[in-house]
Amino acid sequence: MILERVTAEGLPPIKTTRVSISAEEAARTATLDLLVLGPGLPVSIGTPVVLKASGEVLLTGYVRDVNPAHEAESHTLSVSLVSRTIDYVECSADHPSGEILDKDLSAIAKELDASGIGIEADGDFPREPRHKLQPGESAFASIERRARGRGVLIHDTAEGRIKLAMKPEGTHAGGLVFGVNILAGSATFTEAGRYSHVKVRGQAGEGVGKAQLRGEATVVDDGVSRRRVLIVPHEGETTSDRMKTRALWQAKRAAGNGSTASITVSGWRDAAGRIWSPNWLVQVEDPYLGIDGLMVIKSVSLEQGDRTEAILSLADPRALGGENPRGRSASGYGAPGPVKPVFGDE
Repeated sequence: MILERVTAEGLPPIKTTRVSISAEEAARTATLDLLVLGPGLPVSIGTPVVLKASGEVLLTGYVRDVNPAHEAESHTLSVSLVSRTIDYVECSADHPSGEILDKDLSAIAKELDASGIGIEADGDFPREPRHKLQPGESAFASIERRARGRGVLIHDTAEGRIKLAMKPEGTHAGGLVFGVNILAGSATFTEAGRYSHVKVRGQAGEGVGKAQLRGEATVVDDGVSRRRVLIVPHEGETTSDRMKTRALWQAKRAAGNGSTASITVSGWRDAAGRIWSPNWLVQVEDPYLGIDGLMVIKSVSLEQGDRTEAILSLADPRALGGENPRGRSASGYGAPGPVKPVFGDE
């Protein structure tokens, strides 16, 4: 087992570490147990901090909580850290007009970034004719409404910036193999949340025809054997293409989340030395879980105390916008069918 040298400049030596990172959350967190060097508190809430593993940045943010405790002859000190993106998530968006015109999702996110946190994107987005803030909502809440209609994930980076992602970022080296590096595992296959037909309905701001007033796009998930219908109202201005994208995103994510696993491995890094990361693909071969194919990492818990382990929360790649894995375990992965737009009178 290889121990990571976990450090945070300005903090006492670190005894145990737990870092939680998710592709579906915009602020990663960490909990540290620190060595007590004497009386007093050597750390304060709100202190800027950069947490590193063997020199590689894991989290850039602030001390969130400080928790000292003692008994008659023992003393403990734990702190929690949070990504600097927390201000984008929690603080109300402060915009002079409350309305942004003719900009894409990335530009909207940047315009709402009053704290200078920084926005990254892995693709180009269509322009939005009008984006209106709701009173008191955070910048994250505002762009998340748009992201749902665009099939975009919002998470943070190790450097403490907001990332807009449309697909998995890469594939980890080496994979996860039963009898090699998997310490423990469990899986769940469920139809909960899946529907045979996903219908997205909405209205356009201009025009009086059926397509503008009663627009509807339908996606069929052939992996659902009986008729189950979900109707979703489209967020924001609608067009046929936008409703198709929204319907497909809903169906793909539901199909992906129908096949999940939790796997514990020794160490924090893959075969190439990269720290296990959310929104990355990994090959999984575990006959006892019935999985032999690519999965996507939804979230990671990096833990180090007496042992150094990573707990990976995995799903079918479509859960985060990827494609059908089509591996030898793909019988558990019923693929959504083609997009079939329908314009009706409902």
